[in-house]
Amino acid sequence: MLTEHHIPVTRTARYFTLGEVSSSTKDVWIVIHGHRQLAKDFILMFEPLALEASVIFAPEGLMRLYVKGDSGNVGASWMTREDRESDIKDYVNYLDRLFFDEIEPKAKQHGLRINALGFSQGAATLSRWLALGKAKVDKAVFWCGSIAHDLDFSKAESLKRTEIIQVFASNDPYYDDTFPQSQADILKNACISASTVIFDGTHSVNSRLMKEAGII
Repeated sequence: MLTEHHIPVTRTARYFTLGEVSSSTKDVWIVIHGHRQLAKDFILMFEPLALEASVIFAPEGLMRLYVKGDSGNVGASWMTREDRESDIKDYVNYLDRLFFDEIEPKAKQHGLRINALGFSQGAATLSRWLALGKAKVDKAVFWCGSIAHDLDFSKAESLKRTEIIQVFASNDPYYDDTFPQSQADILKNACISASTVIFDGTHSVNSRLMKEAGII
């Protein structure tokens, strides 16, 4: 008889930073990449923020894969449909550990706001982390991606005390015209307040677009 089993193991997770928290730091941003991206590349899209006194943390998905075929460029993913519940539990624990060990103590020391942005697959990752984990951020931005479709957000009390912005592209090839409203409705039906921004562009994110969208 075929039986599935699980055993917890120790993993080494990777994350990248730009800047160092100090008395001159303006705020902290946690940026969560999309499918098949690497944190070391993704974080560079926010380098101008670091030059303006923000400190950026970019955690990386625990699963790595070749972007095309069996060799060449490598990307990372937060989860797939296979054994997804275990992957979700692992990354929620990982992001909580990073938050409480490295990010929150430094932010509290200097009285800084903690913001988080999830791009594409990272939007679903961010929504699951904030709904299922213990971390609480001041602002959560879901950018060009869907929040988790299989969670009861009405039970996510921390999100009800978070400034939430859902950002969509006017020409996103991955979603149709009904997508922004359908995403807004998920939070509205859970009695969670959120604002919606639609920018003129495609499936992308960087600090310039964040400024144009009024996020920063």
